[in-house]
Amino acid sequence: MGTGAPVAPFAAIRRRGEPPPRAAAIDLGTNTALMTVLEADALDRRRLRVLEELHVVTGLGRDRGPDGGLNPVGRTRAMGALRHFATRLDALGVRPDSVVGAATAAVREARDGSAFLREVGQRVGIDLETVTGEQEAELVALAQERSFGDRLPLRVLDIGGGSTEVALRRKGRTEWKMSLPTGGVMLAAGGGWHPTPLGGGVAEALEALPADRERATLVGVAGTVTTGLQVARAVDPWDPALVHGQVMARTEVEGVIDRLAAMSPQERRDVPGLHPERAELIVAGLCLLTGVMERFEVDEVLVSDRGVRFGLLFERWPLTAVL
Repeated sequence: MGTGAPVAPFAAIRRRGEPPPRAAAIDLGTNTALMTVLEADALDRRRLRVLEELHVVTGLGRDRGPDGGLNPVGRTRAMGALRHFATRLDALGVRPDSVVGAATAAVREARDGSAFLREVGQRVGIDLETVTGEQEAELVALAQERSFGDRLPLRVLDIGGGSTEVALRRKGRTEWKMSLPTGGVMLAAGGGWHPTPLGGGVAEALEALPADRERATLVGVAGTVTTGLQVARAVDPWDPALVHGQVMARTEVEGVIDRLAAMSPQERRDVPGLHPERAELIVAGLCLLTGVMERFEVDEVLVSDRGVRFGLLFERWPLTAVL
């Protein structure tokens, strides 16, 4: 990556823990590759604004081969997405040492996951680290505290394609966290898109969750929950102001499940707010969400689009605040 576009000079001297003028965070997930590029305020580098967000559905973790390797189609799509990310980073003048990134369940579980990341580094110039399920839960929990610090304690739920992370976050610490080895992709593969056959898989997936009765705000993170809200309220095209920080009632979630489950695959692909590549997975993911809401006896969920990549950002540059 080159120097790209010039960045405005800063009045303040950069202090330890502050981000660079422009920074980026990448999350290579089981179903989606995400990148957020941020720019620091000219007078206070600790204050970042989102400059650009990119979401690409890759299906990286779908249909792994009998040897446990990544699907060639998913590999190609993911490589293409990351190559596009690199092009944008170059154009926006984001230095390689100002990029943080992680790969989650699909890569950590695949036989050739590490080899794929080495190939990404060599061919694209983006270095990604593989995080464990517990690290993923910790990063997501950190991101929610920094986003909703006035709502603590937070019960954090991140429904991914290949795993589901749950954590209880208090001020400055995560009281408990766990990574469940089931996500939307895996659940849909076993139960399709109808709530009845999905119910058994949801119950089994959530069996290990502690049944505490802590009064905590449930925060639902990432694509499954944000897409559920988009469908429920016809938010199309994507508008973070209408998604991040919104509260969705359990009845809204159940309404979306019932509506989508009654549709044919083609009808679901045409629903406003629902990315066509999520059409086969969204009902399974939302059934996981309602299962967690039932388990912890809550009637609403606070919606967040700030997942692993924001946790990486706050971990690398602790003084950062994203506006």
